[in-house]
Order: sequence, then C-alpha cells, then structure tokens
Amino acid sequence: MLNGKTGPTLIVCQKQNGEEVEVVTKCSAGCEQKETSLATEVIGACLAADLGLPIPEPFLVELGPEFISSVPDTHAVHRNRMIASNFVAFGSRHVTGQYSAWTNGNLISEAMLPSAAAIFAFDGIIQNPDRRDGNPNCLVRGDDIRIIDHELAFAHRLILQWKAPWKVGGLQNLEAPGQHIFRAGLKGKQIDYGSIRAAWAGLSDAQISAYGNAVPAEWADATNSVASALQLIKDARDNIDACITEIQRVLQ
Repeated sequence: MLNGKTGPTLIVCQKQNGEEVEVVTKCSAGCEQKETSLATEVIGACLAADLGLPIPEPFLVELGPEFISSVPDTHAVHRNRMIASNFVAFGSRHVTGQYSAWTNGNLISEAMLPSAAAIFAFDGIIQNPDRRDGNPNCLVRGDDIRIIDHELAFAHRLILQWKAPWKVGGLQNLEAPGQHIFRAGLKGKQIDYGSIRAAWAGLSDAQISAYGNAVPAEWADATNSVASALQLIKDARDNIDACITEIQRVLQ
C-alpha cells in the first residue's frame, strides 16, 4: 500500500481456522519505535473494542521466511522491510466498500455524534495525537466510521512535565484548531457522557491485563511501554469522572 508513513503491506493471510482474510500489515522496521509501536497498536485495538468503538478487526501476522522470500522483486521495498522486521507483525482487516478518508468537509451527523464523542474521549485519554486534520486516521461511509492507527498513543512516559487527562489542562493539546478531526464538530453539542463513563468504568482489571497478555513475547523490547500503557488505562478508569470534566472543558 502506498499511503501511510509506516509503509503497510496488504497481505492475504490465512487464519488458524483456514479462512482467508485481507490484512493491512505493519512491520516493526517501518515504525518509529519498532516493536513498541506495534504493541501500542495491540493495546489500542483491544481497548477500543472493549469500549465499543468502531475499529477494523485486529490481527497478529506471522511472516515466515518462506513467505518473505516469495515476495517478488516488484515489491522489493516491502520484502526488505519484512526481512528487517520482527517476524510477528500487527495488522487490521482491510476495510472495503466505498469508505474514504475523513476530510474537513465531513460533518458529524446526529447518528455519528455518540461515536465521535467516544472517540474524542478515547484519543484524549490514551494520549493519541494522530487523528488530526491532514492525517485523520478515520474512514467514513455515510454515517458509518472506522478508526485506525494508534501507534503513537501511550507515549506519555516520554513527555517532560506530562499532565494526566484527569487533571485540569491535561487535554490542553486538543484545544488547538486542527489537532483533532472531531473537536470543531463536537464543540457546543449536547453530548451524553453517560455511555462513555459507563464503558470506561466497566473495564475490569482482568480485561486490562489481557491487553498486555495479547502482546506477543517476541516484542520483549516493548515491556516497559506496555506496563505504562496499562497503568494509564487503569488510572483513567479510576478517574473517569475527572477525565470527562476535562473533556467537557475542552469542548465547551
């Protein structure tokens, strides 16, 4: 595939049950933080699914040497990236059916409003800076949306003087125009935060631990980042009312 800074590859994969599926696959060598970026994708996908957010089905993709050697010279860029990568990659089911990238011309309809608000809260809480104008990482078809790409989330431990999203000013970065594709459309809207609060408050410790367990052992370099991400999720769950107060402040 030609779009995206990570240079993803569209691969026809075989699931363990024999079913074939088209997967947009990211290799570690194409990511800024290698396996850590892939681990972030896994945790983001697991969390989004439990929160009921519209994401494509996620996969771990095993790229064996026999497959890699079969990639033709016409796709040498992808083959070389696979060779330089961990043999376990991250992928998402290829979204088909006339979806297009979200643009500034798209409007948040009444039907979209609950999902858009929940996605805005999700991105704020997990510190995802990558759903902005010019790089929306959101696909739309009518009132139906799908969100993708969360590899830059959970980087809070690398930020000096980081402020948590349940603190006043913790989401200040989302106040700048264009920093989130949904902010302008959500400002001033009547938003029911009850479902957002319930989804986050309903996350169990077992669920959150399972996100970490879903990260393959082959990505051992990501261990510290995984622990930091899981702690952020737990802390946000325990402080969800304060998170929502900060979200409301940003959208007022």
